[in-house]
Amino acid sequence: MLTPAAQYLTYAEAVTLYQQLQAAGVDALVKTGGPPTFPFGEGMYYQLLIEEADTASARATVEAFEQQRTTPAAPRCPRCGAPDPVPVSRPAWWKRLFYAGTTLHKCRSCDAEFPR
Repeated sequence: MLTPAAQYLTYAEAVTLYQQLQAAGVDALVKTGGPPTFPFGEGMYYQLLIEEADTASARATVEAFEQQRTTPAAPRCPRCGAPDPVPVSRPAWWKRLFYAGTTLHKCRSCDAEFPR
C-alpha cells in the first residue's frame, strides 16, 4: 500500500526529494495533487508516495528535507551574491511607495539596492 511521504511540493522540490530517496534506496512515486488548475484540471502541486514498508527507512531523509525546505534562506545580494545585506534605513519617498510592503536592502560590497 502506498502512503504519502510529502505533500504540496513544487515540481523542483518533488524531483529533489525523489532523487534523495532513490539515493537512500527507497522507491518513490511522484504524483500530482492539491487544488486543480483551471483549464486542465490537474493538480498544481505534487506529492511523493512510498511503500508502507519503506516508511521507517525514508523517515530521516524526509525529515531532513522538510527541515531544509522550511528554513528561510539567508538573504544575499542578487548582483554579486554577497551575504548579509543591510536594510535601508530611510529610502526616498518614491522608493517607499514603489516598494510598499517590502523591506529595501543594500549590499555592503556593490551598493546594489533590492527588495527582500
